[in-house]
Amino acid sequence: MSLTMQLKARQPFLKKRHGFTLIELTIVIILLSVLALGVSSYIGLGASMYSDATEREQVLNQSRFVAERLQRELRNAAPNSIRTNDAALLRCIEFAPIVASGVYLQAPVAPAAGTELRLAILNWQSGYLNLPFTIYPRQLADIYGASGSTVTLSGNEPDDGDGNSATRTVQLSSSHSFPLDSPEKRFYLLAASPVSYCFNGVDGSIRRYSDYSYSAAQPLPPTGLAALMASDVQRVRFAVNDAVLTRNSVVNLLLQFGQSPASDMFFNYEVHIPNVP
Repeated sequence: MSLTMQLKARQPFLKKRHGFTLIELTIVIILLSVLALGVSSYIGLGASMYSDATEREQVLNQSRFVAERLQRELRNAAPNSIRTNDAALLRCIEFAPIVASGVYLQAPVAPAAGTELRLAILNWQSGYLNLPFTIYPRQLADIYGASGSTVTLSGNEPDDGDGNSATRTVQLSSSHSFPLDSPEKRFYLLAASPVSYCFNGVDGSIRRYSDYSYSAAQPLPPTGLAALMASDVQRVRFAVNDAVLTRNSVVNLLLQFGQSPASDMFFNYEVHIPNVP
């Protein structure tokens, strides 16, 4: 058989090799692009949801901290010492913290005057001297004003001589007369400085102020030491309901947190003040 005939006989068994056409490549590229766009959008959506959830959790944590801190401090406020002050973009609540309390056995009450105080108090500390000492505060002026219900416990502490560590005698540095006698003979030793929590509507922050003097007019804000307690605050409301015969004083707190005024993260509390004159 000739060579030409052999080649013709083998031709049916030869296969042609084909590549991808331009149309096929274009379709594949489009499909891969659509798939990559969908995957990247899904990943981006998940990352955005995680970021939003993390940011929301941070805001909730700091808002829960300032709300719980303010509640605890208000419950330790001296009776009738809580007052509020509102301005266009600044709102403050102020109170006098209690350092110690007890019962007085002897005190100069009007019309009498004198310098001797005999107190029944546990765990007396020398640091109590020079703190504000109040008997039967019934109004704000009794804490912050000059009504005579509050006096600086300045003087000396002579030895009682009876071996009873639960009583202390304090000699005031000058004669004083308290306007009214407490029905339960209670007295309160107050912190050297009142405390204020102030909301600043400009930067959306809540700050705690301390280390400033008692004043008849409530400062807005005080000039004392300031500590940032929370940010991203949208709205704050402080309201004080004075004590009546059927209940103690109540403070209403509304704190709204978030990145925008439409945020739904808020705390609404009623804080009952257990301390009474």
